Amino acid sequence: MSLSLYRKYRPETFLDMMGQEHIATTLKNAVKTNQVSHAYLFCGPRGTGKTTTARLLAKALLCDNAPTDQPCSACLACREIADGMHPDVYELDAASRTGVENVREEIIGRVQFSPTRGSYKIYIIDEVHMLSTAAFNALLKTLEEPPSHVKFILCTTDPHKVPSTIQSRCQRFDFHRLSESQITERLLYICKAEGYQVEPEALNLIAQRSFGGMRDAIGSLEQIAVFARGNITYLAAESMLGEVSAEQMFSLAALIAERNVAACFAWVASFTQSGTDIAQFVRDLSHHLRNLYIASVLGNDPSLPELLETDREQSRRYLEQAKLFGSVDRLADALVVLGDLSSQLRFSANARLAFEIALTRMARPDADLTLESLAARIAILEGQWAKNPPAGRFLADDRPERPSVGQDSSEQPEKTPSLAEQAPAEQVPAGKAPAEQALAEQISAGQIPVEQVPAEHISKEQVPMEQPTTIFVVAEQTQEEFSDSSDLTASEELTADVARRLLLQVDKELTKAKKTSILLFLGGASARPDPKTSGLLIELPSGASFNKQNLERPENREILDSLVKKLYGRSLPISYVLGKPKPEAEKPRPEVEKLGQMVEKPKPEAEKPKLENEMLWVEAEKPAQLAEEPKPEAEEPRQEAERSKPEPSHSETGSRSFDEILSASFGASIFFDEVTTELSDDKNHR
Repeated sequence: MSLSLYRKYRPETFLDMMGQEHIATTLKNAVKTNQVSHAYLFCGPRGTGKTTTARLLAKALLCDNAPTDQPCSACLACREIADGMHPDVYELDAASRTGVENVREEIIGRVQFSPTRGSYKIYIIDEVHMLSTAAFNALLKTLEEPPSHVKFILCTTDPHKVPSTIQSRCQRFDFHRLSESQITERLLYICKAEGYQVEPEALNLIAQRSFGGMRDAIGSLEQIAVFARGNITYLAAESMLGEVSAEQMFSLAALIAERNVAACFAWVASFTQSGTDIAQFVRDLSHHLRNLYIASVLGNDPSLPELLETDREQSRRYLEQAKLFGSVDRLADALVVLGDLSSQLRFSANARLAFEIALTRMARPDADLTLESLAARIAILEGQWAKNPPAGRFLADDRPERPSVGQDSSEQPEKTPSLAEQAPAEQVPAGKAPAEQALAEQISAGQIPVEQVPAEHISKEQVPMEQPTTIFVVAEQTQEEFSDSSDLTASEELTADVARRLLLQVDKELTKAKKTSILLFLGGASARPDPKTSGLLIELPSGASFNKQNLERPENREILDSLVKKLYGRSLPISYVLGKPKPEAEKPRPEVEKLGQMVEKPKPEAEKPKLENEMLWVEAEKPAQLAEEPKPEAEEPRQEAERSKPEPSHSETGSRSFDEILSASFGASIFFDEVTTELSDDKNHR
């Protein structure tokens, strides 16, 4: 029975190891100088050579020429180690021996015995992270102070699951994933040794799908060789590995670049019918967009084919398609979306739906509400603005300058006729006098302002209509501001007026450079000197935190710093703050008087003698019919009689007055029970 290719072509010496030169060199030097540690921990992904390296170290210590850094692989000891039959080399699978009893029986109980044939007893524990906590604790003492003839080699793919107490007692070596070129070189060597006919593109595809694992690559090679009867072609590799062809990958990327969502959905529908794994395709698409990203960043750099690991023709094709995406940021955002999709597919119940949503996010940034998608939408608007600028005037700089004093009227720009001037002149009735007719013609022609004409000479039709104004204005400037916003020099002290003029000049320069996004971020801003930094302080509206965040980005800050240095003559530190929100006008709160509420109100001495701590009920307005009742003639005797009566209590007075007020207001007799305000001495009474 023949061996698998990955076992048949396992490295026999340290020189045969590929991609792990840092580990091979360290172990060879340790064997040469007799400084081999008592315990090693080999960590790394699957198929990177951990167990193979452990066997090579055992050969170096037990070979007939030991200790040697170049085992012969021909002696009995080397052959037995390669076959896993040497009596002094114990290979333990921790995945099947996880308990403390296994560790006690197979390791702790046997380490004290001397080696059978060689100088050392070597324990190779594979997948050591599978041991239980009790087993690790039982192994601690033996691992820390083993006998001089015992060496431990622990191998694991998950070093974070190994307790730190174990790791601290070992020398740790991290195995790296192999590059595609290293895997392709090894596969080509195996194909020549086996006599296979092979296409280089097929080997590149196998290396790409192995993800840095040599064992996976050799296993795929063996499978394809059996399928194609030794003729390893690209079509055979593509068919066996379920790979989407490069042409299909370029076509889908073109649909994403063109933002054709409907065509993307149609492509996914045909793709899912082929039965290809969506998760694997997402990884392949990420690799394709990664190549586009590198091509977009480097451009025509000579090192591009080497970085993309392809030929010049293919790299040129990557470069051409990268230009269809417009900017590097869009490719970066697409890679982020695919990264999120890879995480979602692990737990998603509907992989196709998640893939279609991701395609929509990549093709249409308006379907996404992240900051990256908003930045992409602003970039699209800037491109459309540059190609087709709007007809209306949106910036204050675009308005024509007003003529200065003494300028010839012939040099003035053409004045756009108002609505009143565009309307046909009203016919003056025949009954009007010639003077009035001439006055009306002058008013219609605009030679005499309407404000200077007496009201009796102006008809309703002669009043000019008010023109509609453009409301999207970035900055309002008066004639004085236009004349003051130039001739800034560094010799001028940075005052509030200079800061204002400097900000206006910055707006002009940004308009000329078509930096529309920065102009929008500066909308509604004001400038003043910053006493803390002796620079320029730009105050933004209170709700413009998004604008402040974008203005503080390095690329925007660099643009504004260069403009300020150019206009002012020297650099000024620029700071951004948010203004305070305007306080809302307080609404007057009407005083609410509770029924029965008592307020202190002193009575005039003429009406009633003042009583100490007197409390009166709030009086309501009496109805009109009660106010118009005639007063009795004998008013003074009645008042004297009332004064001679004993003074009623406050509760009686208030109750009687309140009843009278309500009865008079509602026109009916209303009575209320008397309520006492005294508290009971009973503690249980509330």
